Amino acid sequence: MAATATPSVEPAEGSARGQATRNTLIELAADMFAERGYVQTSIRDVAARAHVTTGAIYGHFRNKADLLAAAINQRIARELEARTIGLGHLDHVETLTRASAEYPKRRRLRALIVQGAAAAQTDDETRDRLRDEQLSHLNAWCEGYERNRERLGIDGSVDVRTAVIYTWAAEVGLGVLEALGIEPGSRKAWADMANRFGRGLQLPPDDRRR
Repeated sequence: MAATATPSVEPAEGSARGQATRNTLIELAADMFAERGYVQTSIRDVAARAHVTTGAIYGHFRNKADLLAAAINQRIARELEARTIGLGHLDHVETLTRASAEYPKRRRLRALIVQGAAAAQTDDETRDRLRDEQLSHLNAWCEGYERNRERLGIDGSVDVRTAVIYTWAAEVGLGVLEALGIEPGSRKAWADMANRFGRGLQLPPDDRRR
């Protein structure tokens, strides 16, 4: 991703220009982390690609883990959450089905999360920062399901938090498989599985499994 030259002295983060610079750095870093690897990409590398000083980056982010978390957060908001805004008339089955059918568009997002998860295994700061970032989304999704539980017809025995983690695990797990060259047979087949899962949340528990 190309970036225009930026002055080494950045404006205040709260200004419009500062926010634009911050967004540019996030997008650039997201692409570099996904393409080259999080561990393999340094703040110096990002600064060189953006034509800024490392100090300019630290003016917006505490460290590399903070930059990665911002990149993941921004892409989840844009590529997943923003696509459901204004679709309140849809139930969770339709929403899950639509989102799953669009999984190819989120390949780089999944790659970012996988890169971060790998780094988190050996770096406590990365783990803690990404944990907070992921929980912010998971908690918001859980609140949405609970708030609309009756309208959605979700069975009272369903543990909503577990259901949300289950669906997100499928998304993130797909990123791991993609890194190994394993992918779903088709968008339709992947969306169909999400549809079946969504409808399953409306069913009572099967006592035979006990």
